[in-house]
Amino acid sequence: MNIRRIALGLIVSAICLYFVLRGVDWGEVLNHLSQVNLPLFLLSMVLMLAAYFLMAWRWQLLLAPLELPAATPATTPDPSPPTTYPPAQVPPEGLFSLYSKMLTGYFFNAFFPARAGDLVRAYLLGRKTGLPKTTILATIVIEKAFDGIALLVLFLLSLILLPAAISTASGLSPDVLAWVAGIALVAAIAGLLLFYRFSDSIVRLVERVFNVLPLPRKLERLIVRLVETFAGGMHIFKTPRPLLFAGIISLVVWGVVAAMFLPALVSFKATFPAEMMTLAGLLFMTGLVNLGLLIPALPGNVGTYEALCVAAMAVFGVTKELAVAFALVFHVGQLVTTLAVGGIAFWTQNLSLAEMRPTEQAAEQEAAQSLDAFDRGTHA
Repeated sequence: MNIRRIALGLIVSAICLYFVLRGVDWGEVLNHLSQVNLPLFLLSMVLMLAAYFLMAWRWQLLLAPLELPAATPATTPDPSPPTTYPPAQVPPEGLFSLYSKMLTGYFFNAFFPARAGDLVRAYLLGRKTGLPKTTILATIVIEKAFDGIALLVLFLLSLILLPAAISTASGLSPDVLAWVAGIALVAAIAGLLLFYRFSDSIVRLVERVFNVLPLPRKLERLIVRLVETFAGGMHIFKTPRPLLFAGIISLVVWGVVAAMFLPALVSFKATFPAEMMTLAGLLFMTGLVNLGLLIPALPGNVGTYEALCVAAMAVFGVTKELAVAFALVFHVGQLVTTLAVGGIAFWTQNLSLAEMRPTEQAAEQEAAQSLDAFDRGTHA
């Protein structure tokens, strides 16, 4: 567990919570919280679980083309060279099984820093299928890339649809934000295409560049390992079809997440601005909040999530007390739902907490061995 990363997350979360909670009238916040319509609010949590299910479906599509490594017989009956078996197709994993593993991963992400839940679900799937954990982690990295691209698309769309009156009243410049989001989107898509077409060359180029830069060897190897993992994941797909389907599902996933905001907003007795309840408003909040979660924070994104929600609502002129009430109940609702459903999923996996540290160490060792093999290949 990286102490520096934990300390950085703690500092960021503390600063965010300070600015969010400073000067808040807690009597008014509690008044807003006491008037929440619980059945309507729970509907938004159901939509969150539906979004997780779509993510599991996307993961199934990314895993479908994978093959187990070729096997070599342990013994040979004659002195002739040992034969190797061709790679075997991985048995298809059921959608509900993957959903359970994904929820288990999110369960651990709520407790442990550095997205440890991703290592957990990679371990669970590797234990079931025999796939190398580095290969599974590569598909998870690809998932994150598609999530980022989908969020940029929806955020850009929201800026195009955002009423001019809102930008004028809030001091927001949607044109500048739209240009930034558009450039980032084009760069992300271009990078994805380049990785798919020239993955090996890009990894070698990145390695050469970082060999020249005066960086610590450990940091250099970490960056190269991340690039190599992503490139290796792109190299798995012999046709772009699974990637195209994954991109489409990613847009649907974040569309469902945007819809998740609506019943949560309506569940409050206080009336939110009409512009925030429109498609543009919901997409804006979804894009701003979830892109902002790339900032390091404590497990569960404590502090940063609240700060991003309050900032997004401030654009529409929502009072700070109402924004804080919504951010707190919305975030707590997501954490409680994820912990409850993820805890059940974790229980079904027959996985003990004692396995967590060995799991992380095994994944790190496997990744290091993969990088060493890559190093030998590029320097041959």
